[in-house]
Amino acid sequence: MFLVGATAQIARTQACPVSTSIRALDKQGLPLVNLTVDRLRAEIGGTPAKISSISPGKDQRIVLLLDASSSMKRVWGPSMAAAKQLMEGAGENFDVAWFQDRIRGYATGRSQSRHLLEQLSPDSLQSGGTALYDSLIEIANSLKAANAAIVVISDGEDNASIHSSEATVPLLIRASSPSVFALVLDYDRERNLRRRYFKKIPTDTGGLIEYPPSSSKVSEAMVELMAAVKNQLVVTLQPAQPVTKMAKLKLEPIDPNGKPQRDIRLLHVAQVAGCDLPSADLH
Repeated sequence: MFLVGATAQIARTQACPVSTSIRALDKQGLPLVNLTVDRLRAEIGGTPAKISSISPGKDQRIVLLLDASSSMKRVWGPSMAAAKQLMEGAGENFDVAWFQDRIRGYATGRSQSRHLLEQLSPDSLQSGGTALYDSLIEIANSLKAANAAIVVISDGEDNASIHSSEATVPLLIRASSPSVFALVLDYDRERNLRRRYFKKIPTDTGGLIEYPPSSSKVSEAMVELMAAVKNQLVVTLQPAQPVTKMAKLKLEPIDPNGKPQRDIRLLHVAQVAGCDLPSADLH
């Protein structure tokens, strides 16, 4: 099975526990929701941390970040179909933002989001820059809760952001630490470095990325992505010592004998923010 960690945020209490939302997937990519505290091992900043609890995530907000730059013209039909598919399965806590060189529009709630998507058309795709990384940061800064998931639909291109993919990750964690998921529609062109650059963001924020190989596979890829997004668990950890700055987080699944599970792949947020840094409420 695959364990996909999502957001991680320090709760501002005297004991300073760490709350991290994770996702667990089996070898077929199907969600697992029956993890127990004795099947995970954790370290924060290289020091073992006690896992206090694992519980289902509640009231997760899902934000669709839709790329409407000119490079999306060739995949606009599948892109919009995937956006509407996501909206139908996301529930009421759903927002939509669309971007080009910056965020151009935002709708809150299912009703307003539906209206915004209906207004978008190929005529909305105008030439200009694509600021994917900066748009992610802007959305993260606007979120009030740290259990949100941002789902990007894009070709993965960025040619206008001030920040690099490397710099984007810690800024996301310091903001509201959302998990970033992505449906990357680049099957109509040759592969390039774009994948390597953008891949770091979903990986280091504990999200997941899907690359459908053709337009006919877009719907299937979105189903798999949504299964991971919606099946959220919140893990609470107790560090052995105070965390006062950004610290590396390691999560490892173990078998009943306490040995690493060799058939499990772990993807989790790369770092957690310290107690003295701004934080959002995970619960």
